[in-house]
Amino acid sequence: MEKTETLGRIATVEAQIKALTTERDALREYAIENGWATWTYTVRMSAPSLAWWKEHRPATWEKHAKATQVKKFTLV
Repeated sequence: MEKTETLGRIATVEAQIKALTTERDALREYAIENGWATWTYTVRMSAPSLAWWKEHRPATWEKHAKATQVKKFTLV
C-alpha cells in the first residue's frame, strides 16, 4: 500500500465511523424514547498518576481523588 492509498483509506474509514456514530446516537435516542433502553450513571473515582504519588507522597488517596460521572447505555 502506498502513501496516498493509505491516507485515502484512512479518510474513508474516518468518514464511515462518523456516519455510523451519528446513526448509533440516533438509534440510542429512539430506543430511550420508546422505553427499550436507559442511560445508567455510575461514579468513577480517579486520582493522580503513580508518578505523581511517588513525587509528592500525599497522606491520603481520598484527599486527591475526584469523582466523575460515567454515562452508559443500558438495555431494559
